[in-house]
Amino acid sequence: MKEVRFVTYGCKANQYDTQVLREALARRGWSETDKDAELVVVNTCTVTAEAGRKARQLIRRLGRENPDVRIAVTGCLAESEPEVLRELPAVDWVLGNGEAKRPTNFLRHLGEEVDPEEVGIPAGITEFAGHTRAFLKIQDGCDMACAFCIIPKVRGKSRSRPLAELVAEVQRLVEAGHVEVVLCGIHIGHWGRDLGLELADLVRALAEAEPRDAEGAPLDFRLRLSSIEATEVTPSLLALMREHPRRIAQHLHMPLQSGDDGVLKAMNRWYDTETYLRACEEIRAALDRPAFTADVIVGFPGEDDAAFERTLETVRAAGFARMHVFPFSARPSTPAYELKGAPKPEVVRERRAALSEAAALIGADFRRSLDGAEETVVLEGTVGLSGRYQRVVVPMGEDLFPGDLVNVTLKAEASDDGEVSLRGERAATEVNV
Repeated sequence: MKEVRFVTYGCKANQYDTQVLREALARRGWSETDKDAELVVVNTCTVTAEAGRKARQLIRRLGRENPDVRIAVTGCLAESEPEVLRELPAVDWVLGNGEAKRPTNFLRHLGEEVDPEEVGIPAGITEFAGHTRAFLKIQDGCDMACAFCIIPKVRGKSRSRPLAELVAEVQRLVEAGHVEVVLCGIHIGHWGRDLGLELADLVRALAEAEPRDAEGAPLDFRLRLSSIEATEVTPSLLALMREHPRRIAQHLHMPLQSGDDGVLKAMNRWYDTETYLRACEEIRAALDRPAFTADVIVGFPGEDDAAFERTLETVRAAGFARMHVFPFSARPSTPAYELKGAPKPEVVRERRAALSEAAALIGADFRRSLDGAEETVVLEGTVGLSGRYQRVVVPMGEDLFPGDLVNVTLKAEASDDGEVSLRGERAATEVNV
């Protein structure tokens, strides 16, 4: 039996792409291992220079440790610097993000014969190996042009997957045992624009899907939107979230990137802080205590002390449940790479620490506000993930198992050091599928 090892860097879309390739090889009789394998598939990321460096470093190490290994490199780094990767030891294939990464073409590149029935296999995946939650890639590519981002160059224009194909895939994933499906992509708010549809049309169809178990009983599940721009949370999408609070997680990850209008303009973002915060207010008015999470970059060229203070003010006003704080990384081949005026590294470290500290306090306030809220939790042992993207301790009983979707009432508990955690008490209401 042939053995393969997969290594994946980067975003949810990349993790999904790896699963597509994993299933293609599994159908051809390959088994997966975490140890020495005759084939290693490295799915790369190029969103930062550091991500590319780590992938190249791994590939070199794999070649040194096992001169007989054969390496297939795919993903965004394979698109942005294929010539560099082809020169690395043990690299036999460099497959970018285009046709070469389609399952049948991937198999042909590896020298596998592709039977006619392989061509007729439904697009997408049948499970998300090793995870309670499954990712569903609904589109690829991006039509925007943020100054710091190389992804549109390596992923191309936004392309939507067909609605019926995605509904069928959700049903397969839930029937395979995944109780939460996360809608992901490169710019999911643009799903449907090339189909004459909008994202709310897809979410409605997925929320109305009817997966069933082997006996024909309906299966409960939850949908979650991954990263979506605040300006793309439409009234129709909010109406669906309000109508289906159990089926659609009351959580939106909305990248902020900066809380200063001057920096946002330099980033070539298409909104200002007033627009972003107004979107937050409109969403809060429509939903019951929704959770907002966000990405924020510190140290972008031109960010002075006053700009950073305005970012602190903006994140406090937004009231994020959680923030991902990143130091700016100058990526070659992007407009931001040429910009001057980046803060000194020690200043960036201080600002990152200050923003992370503020995020911890704001997150604690949000968890405190959830006391008494009704919620659903996907169990992952004694700690589960709530619809509002919070870790919740749920006392286990004889009728509870990892992977269950449980109704709870949240209790906020503060420790002496100011930390706020959430505990879930089993709700009396029955599950309505």
